[in-house]
Amino acid sequence: GTGVRFGRSAILKTIEASAERLGTSAIDVYQVPSKMFYVGAPKTVASALCMAMDQGLINNVGVSGMSKSRMSSFNKKLNSIGSYSLTSNQFEFSLVNRKAFKSGLISACKSLGIIPVARNPLGNGLASGVWSATNPTGGEVSKKQPFDFKTLDKYTTLHDMLATVQMKVQKRLEKENNALKDRRDRYGGAPMNTEVSTTQIAINYVVAKGCVPMPSVKNPKEADELIGCLGWSLLDDEVKMLDDAADMSDKGVVV
Repeated sequence: GTGVRFGRSAILKTIEASAERLGTSAIDVYQVPSKMFYVGAPKTVASALCMAMDQGLINNVGVSGMSKSRMSSFNKKLNSIGSYSLTSNQFEFSLVNRKAFKSGLISACKSLGIIPVARNPLGNGLASGVWSATNPTGGEVSKKQPFDFKTLDKYTTLHDMLATVQMKVQKRLEKENNALKDRRDRYGGAPMNTEVSTTQIAINYVVAKGCVPMPSVKNPKEADELIGCLGWSLLDDEVKMLDDAADMSDKGVVV
């Protein structure tokens, strides 16, 4: 909830109530929002969380949407009060929203041993390459286009590069797959899937930047596409190609 809470005991009661609702004796990761609705926060919150971990009510503490400075400060409070550290920081990050990378937040997470979790890694679909200025409905004629032409036109350079990198990755995977044919013939095993989508390119870009992507999955088809991100990764030059294109799109440059 978002109501104002007073003191460590109130926070502990909230954690206990959350565990009861989840039907567990201990919450694996207790997520703390950027805006803390507690009197005396964040020191009070840090103290209560350390007590909760001491009592086995929670196993790990994560935060959501905290800036680099606030995350570092809160992590220090956990360290000094109970010798604990943050496990994760969840924030928005995608090819169309790279603020977390440019601000140094992702780098700060890595240096502190905090897992950076990327929420909305497809930028509500704008970073997926499914919708573009030349395909505003995503191939579904009967569906309403989710983005206006001005927005799609702005990201034309990025969407074109997603398609370019997609073809580059497919050719690379096909070459690797063919190179392993003799080994498969001798020892068995299925050939790797060499078909990749621009959505998978966008997801693996987030992975290449050091984040754990947390996309929404609405149906089995989307789940299968997400599974298809496994087993391969983007090369440094492919990541740079996407970064350069994203930089141009951020500036509204269309090439």
